[in-house]
Amino acid sequence: MEKPLSLSLLYSANLRGDIALLPQLFTFMQRLKPGEGPGSLIVDLGKACDDAAPHCRQTGGRSMLIALDGMGYHAANIEGALDPRDRGRVDEQVTMALVDSANDWRYRLSPLDNASIRLTLRPNSAPARLQICLAPAERTRMDGNVLFLRDVCAGQVGAVSVDLRPSPRLTDSAIHDLPPDTPPNASIAGAIEFIESEARLFHSRSASNRRKNI
Repeated sequence: MEKPLSLSLLYSANLRGDIALLPQLFTFMQRLKPGEGPGSLIVDLGKACDDAAPHCRQTGGRSMLIALDGMGYHAANIEGALDPRDRGRVDEQVTMALVDSANDWRYRLSPLDNASIRLTLRPNSAPARLQICLAPAERTRMDGNVLFLRDVCAGQVGAVSVDLRPSPRLTDSAIHDLPPDTPPNASIAGAIEFIESEARLFHSRSASNRRKNI
């Protein structure tokens, strides 16, 4: 008989460029995490950046993704967020998986585990023990081996637990509101300041180059 195998998942969505929220969000996620290890994932369901935020506009949407990568996210839904050139730049700057309609991500809990977990925008026929759909859903549910995740707002964290053996089974799900008194993580706050500074510098250089070419 196979030993139990479980997966714990934390997720965000609809951050829309609110980079100042991330140091508090990181602290909160650290509190919610059941522990480190291959059975724990952090993902974003999309709309991390918004052109209304200057740093998003200045970097073509890369700034928030770089920040999420620094927070230890494993994957993010980037559908419609990046043009091909900016996607290439992000690929060089982050280690987390960038998931869109053309790119899934396969994750193995261990090298000895033959069945993988696949993060995708839409369920497909690719072989996997579990498929996690990163397109937000109306409610968290399992449909066969596909896990759908309920949409959340900025300032909320979704938490899900799944037993993977003998077959995927949703064991727990919740939406947690970020307490307003949550202290910001100093390391993430420092990284955010650097990202915003780099965004302004990148924008200034780009504007200067455009003026030279006129």
